[in-house]
Amino acid sequence: MPQQIPQSKQRLMRWKNGGGMTCEILRFPENSSLETFDWRVSVATVQQGGPFSLFPGIDRSLAILEGKGIALDIAGVSQTLTPRDPVLRFDGATNVHSTLIGGGIVDFNVMTRRAAFTHTVEQITVIQQTALPMNGDAVLIYVVNGSCSLADETRLHAGDAVMFTAEEKSCIIDASAAELMLVRLYRQAA
Repeated sequence: MPQQIPQSKQRLMRWKNGGGMTCEILRFPENSSLETFDWRVSVATVQQGGPFSLFPGIDRSLAILEGKGIALDIAGVSQTLTPRDPVLRFDGATNVHSTLIGGGIVDFNVMTRRAAFTHTVEQITVIQQTALPMNGDAVLIYVVNGSCSLADETRLHAGDAVMFTAEEKSCIIDASAAELMLVRLYRQAA
């Protein structure tokens, strides 16, 4: 049975470095801290540039959902990230400094502890009934814009998420126009 995560149930919390606020969609294990999680999915509203929080042993993926974008200095290498760019993946232990391009942004973050999990992140648009394969140990779908329905008629709106476990083989999404983030989480072999 999928776990619905409405925006109203997501946790608003300070960044690890205290520089801003993030809306944590889900963290595993549930009672873990920012130092001990195996994976974490969140959305942050960024109003000013500055250093990223350091997460040693963590692989990170970042996508821009709203705003013009962000200019990044990743250990001395310049990288621009806009809403049209593919998801950016980097090592959470790397020194990253950001500068906003023309105002605030909203970004989507996925972090996995390298020793425990790995992940993929896709930005997809659904314009009709679509079957999404649920390959992975867990799959999280986040609604960026629009709304959609699941096969059991659960309705999801912008800001809502739903989590599927490995038992589900596919998910039917029905939407006339919805932008989604599709996160697949894979447990690392022991």
